[in-house]
Amino acid sequence: MKKIAVNELVTGTAYDKPVYIDRENMLVDAYEALKDSDIERLKKWNIKEVETDGNLATPKIIEKEIIPEGPEKIDIDKAVAELRKAAQAREKVQSLIANGSKIITEAYEVLAAEKPYQISTVRNLAEDIVNLSMDSPLAFISLYYQDYGANTLYSHLVQAAIFGAYLGNALELSVPKSIELCFSILLMDVGMMQLSASIRMKEGKLNEFEKSQLQAHPLHGYQLLTQFAKVKNSVAMVALQHQEHFDGSGYPRHTKGEDITEYARIAIIVDSYSALLEDKAYRKKKLPYAAMKELLAFGLYRYDPNYMKHFLYKFSIYPVGSLVELSDKSFGMVVRSGHEKPMRPLVYIYRDSRGNSPEKMKFVHLLYQPEIYIMNPVLPENANFDYNAEADLLLKKIQ
Repeated sequence: MKKIAVNELVTGTAYDKPVYIDRENMLVDAYEALKDSDIERLKKWNIKEVETDGNLATPKIIEKEIIPEGPEKIDIDKAVAELRKAAQAREKVQSLIANGSKIITEAYEVLAAEKPYQISTVRNLAEDIVNLSMDSPLAFISLYYQDYGANTLYSHLVQAAIFGAYLGNALELSVPKSIELCFSILLMDVGMMQLSASIRMKEGKLNEFEKSQLQAHPLHGYQLLTQFAKVKNSVAMVALQHQEHFDGSGYPRHTKGEDITEYARIAIIVDSYSALLEDKAYRKKKLPYAAMKELLAFGLYRYDPNYMKHFLYKFSIYPVGSLVELSDKSFGMVVRSGHEKPMRPLVYIYRDSRGNSPEKMKFVHLLYQPEIYIMNPVLPENANFDYNAEADLLLKKIQ
């Protein structure tokens, strides 16, 4: 071994082999950077030289493990439990989208033919959605990673109803009211079936006649539901009012403020949010963050401010379940957010700064780690992210 004088040691340098004080005591391991405290300790002990078989090398980066405690630990423990339930609920969400789309398709086709319809199957679907929202606080995460295929109208309604159930929870609606809310959301677009396919499927801008036909669909929906589905008026009113705006600028009757029913004011928000997350003929789907920003911009006139506040509190400006790139070059999923500082959420890390999947579950709570911040929201395809694969891996890490 070669000898190195202690007064020649430089803080921050490393060797590609361990450095020893003597044959039985190692000072630092291979590639471990020398610290001021290491050199000071040698001088204090009056040690003049150390020895190594190595040569100077670039020190390895050792990530310091941060042991959470107090409120930070409580947030992380809650997130772990909720993520487990969300991962386990994936098949349930997928089933609700697929089977729910079939149920809504059948209901809409029968009602559009102006035939009586036994509406209990749709109500049962609403009950299943509410049960999901109560059993799994984060199951809606799956909605950000669904492929809807061709039946976008029907899958859109199921998705909107799921978001509606979670907003209903945030508003502390009773279970019967939450079910009725979701039931009304599932049925709110039945009037669209009275439009010609050329208008429903048109990719370009509607002319004035086509626009007038479109703006009549809420009234058609109300009539179909009251005459052939025999639903309660509170449910049918959502079909009539789900295109109204809080300031009265919507259609078909320019109803405004609290003259719009409670269910309709909630439906307007989740309908808009769901639509922004979906591919349209005239635009690509938006990131959850961009969708929320647009919703907040519309909120100045379109939505009930109280319900919009609860929606933002529930899903956050960086919506829970969305992907972000952090300033340390790691990628993660937002899993919890505080009302007071929504820009500093709790993030589950699925790729570290080197692009690797951490061996153990790793979180960065931005509220308690001010040196790290969100750089950008990201699309799954741009962030090497597959939700099902990551959820399976997460379950293994939790075990």
